[in-house]
Amino acid sequence: MNEIIEILKEFEGIGTKAAKKIFFEILTNQSKKDKLIKVISEISEKFSFCERCFYYKKENYCDFCDQKKRNQNQMCVVSYLTDAQKISESNYNGLIHVLNGEINLPKNIQPENLKIAQLFDRISTDMEIILALNLTFEGEVTANYLGARLKSKCKNITRIARGIPLGGVLDYIDNDTIDDAILNRKSIKEEE
Repeated sequence: MNEIIEILKEFEGIGTKAAKKIFFEILTNQSKKDKLIKVISEISEKFSFCERCFYYKKENYCDFCDQKKRNQNQMCVVSYLTDAQKISESNYNGLIHVLNGEINLPKNIQPENLKIAQLFDRISTDMEIILALNLTFEGEVTANYLGARLKSKCKNITRIARGIPLGGVLDYIDNDTIDDAILNRKSIKEEE
């Protein structure tokens, strides 16, 4: 039992208490156990990583690489698979590249530990690279590193806009976010 609980705790966001609850729920509920076995089997059989963009493929089809209608001259670079999933749910119509992490020197995650070499293999001078990295210290370090290395290798390098989220109330927003929102403001004419 303890070994299974330790394995469950390896999943992000699951602590000891939640792992124990999951274990006992699976142990005592045959229907949930059967569903879990089916889901894990389906993931193993139908899903894999795309060797090109490092997003996932379902039944050997990648929503980004295998969809020819996508803009082949625009590539959005993200840190994690979950970020790519969020981009796929938006109206973005270009390519994607998942780095599988961010530069983090204290944790010994160097640029060579990420999918940066594979990114450089995919880009051309005609492309716009959109850096959609997290607004964390590690995300900023990674964006700055990529920005410096990409300058001469592609047509344009951009960052996603930062600022106040939809529904955000100024009274609850920190000063850095307000500064970014003012800096990245748009003309009302641009929105029409």
